[in-house]
Amino acid sequence: MLAYLENYFDLRKSFVFYGAYHHKWPNQMIHVIFVPVIFTTAMSFLARVPIAGCVNLSHIVTAFYAASFIKMEPSAGTLYTPMIAVMEYLGSRVLIRHVPSSIGIHVLGWAAQIVGHKFIEGRQPAFMEDPLQAIHAAVFFVWLEVLFFLGYRPSMKAELEKMIEERIATMNAVKKTEKARCVEAAPKKANAWKSTAPVSDIPAPRRAAKGEGSDVRN
Repeated sequence: MLAYLENYFDLRKSFVFYGAYHHKWPNQMIHVIFVPVIFTTAMSFLARVPIAGCVNLSHIVTAFYAASFIKMEPSAGTLYTPMIAVMEYLGSRVLIRHVPSSIGIHVLGWAAQIVGHKFIEGRQPAFMEDPLQAIHAAVFFVWLEVLFFLGYRPSMKAELEKMIEERIATMNAVKKTEKARCVEAAPKKANAWKSTAPVSDIPAPRRAAKGEGSDVRN
């Protein structure tokens, strides 16, 4: 558990994990647009869960995200904190009054990401491998992508990009190996099925005995 949490809050491990599933720029742009949308609408749902006094679950989640991002990358996390606060405010104070719209926008955000993965990235969402880490990493990933585009820490960008490409190469190799095993196993399964297939219970036609059925006259 401790090792998992260390990976969870390690920028390089977390960013590389998420980046391997979001390497093509059109899919990245979809996430840059819709991840904040999903986060904001999610805050409108969490704001309905009271914790103590005026504090609700959206406040706790927002504080956790902001603190964890600052820990992972202090400068980028600090810059992102006001934006996270704005998203929380829009969700808990504005969208909370418009439940049908919030649900519709939230579903639209997820649908857009699924389309991006299926038709652009050609790879399942990171959510399928590690839901918790994917949900956490996504919010910071899109912010870092914007910062990198604007010239933020180019050496870090190059390092992370190299690590992402290495992870993708490993994932592709594993996928290729698994596919080859499936192709190799298919004929064996077919032969095994044939060898164990039950013999028909229908009896073969009985051969008539000599003289049987003939009209013998003396």
